[in-house]
Amino acid sequence: MSGYKTLLYIPLFLTIFPLFAQNHWDDYISEKQEGSTYQLFGDNVNLREADNLKANVKKKLSIGSVVTILTKTNQITEQDSVKEYWYKVKSGTDIGYIWGGLIADYSFPLEEGNTILCKNLGVKLRKIELKLIQGDKLISQAQWEVGPVSNETWKHNIYPRERFSPSPKFLFALTYLVFSEIEYGYTNEQLITISPDQKLISQFSWNPGACDPPSCAESWLVFPNESLEQDPKTQRQLTKGKKNTIQELTHSFDIEDSNFHEYYKTEYIWDGNSFQKKDTK
Repeated sequence: MSGYKTLLYIPLFLTIFPLFAQNHWDDYISEKQEGSTYQLFGDNVNLREADNLKANVKKKLSIGSVVTILTKTNQITEQDSVKEYWYKVKSGTDIGYIWGGLIADYSFPLEEGNTILCKNLGVKLRKIELKLIQGDKLISQAQWEVGPVSNETWKHNIYPRERFSPSPKFLFALTYLVFSEIEYGYTNEQLITISPDQKLISQFSWNPGACDPPSCAESWLVFPNESLEQDPKTQRQLTKGKKNTIQELTHSFDIEDSNFHEYYKTEYIWDGNSFQKKDTK
């Protein structure tokens, strides 16, 4: 299965990371991968001769500009509660230094020449920030509090906006890893729309799967005109798609008791601007 095709099934993502002790994330600083390319989250960014704010500026770079990470330095700077390393980077033929807080952690293209830039604002702020750009022009931006986020598992899904009426300009989801207080990290997916006036709007978030043995759970999304087939083994019944509705079906089970299976459903009903939550049994 891929994308939203065939049952709109989001694979079980039992993201159980035996990370460290409780509050292990307190000193966590997100890092960029050496040898990887990233887009700039800030605009009019200074490419400096050294890894500090007093170093001479070699060049100014626009938002969305692509840089390649050469090395991470040992220099850390904190600005507005965002703490990040400095990096030696390459921009075109130029080599210099940029503070990591000005570099997007993740980015992906949308249609019509649009790009989404994603930024982890750190475990102190517990927020992510998104920017919508076209070329080197900022169109809109928004922040949401989501918890202490790691940079390990960024992904995205583009969902079928044409299944909803009136359709949003875009419908997509951002997947990220959230540190947990019970020594695990879990994957969260946040659905986001872009309105006709190009505003970024957070709709709802869901967890594809989690496990704190013996209790575990898995969830699926079912979009209009799709269906999730029955599964007699786990007592799952057929779930048919509904008009203008995203259904989230959650299966709770006990890995020590094969007879225990419980299901509940949440519906998110599209009203033209937002998905209104409705819990059903």
